[in-house]
Amino acid sequence: MKFIVTLYHFHIIDADGGRREALSLRLPDMHAVWAKIAALASARDAEGRHIRVTNEAGGIVVLVGASTARRLQSLRAA
Repeated sequence: MKFIVTLYHFHIIDADGGRREALSLRLPDMHAVWAKIAALASARDAEGRHIRVTNEAGGIVVLVGASTARRLQSLRAA
């Protein structure tokens, strides 16, 4: 069985629209993408920021506020 991994680019967008951080990871599925989003959203300075994830083609896969990402993570854990 061969796993297909996709290259995802993670960007942290400041409230003023500036891109603060970007990293690229090859991940197997959206569960792994959301796990990384949760980790980025849990950073102390993430409040008020957005997390944008794009795929290899540059299309936006996820665009979510850090607060919303934390809330979604807590709902999944419940």
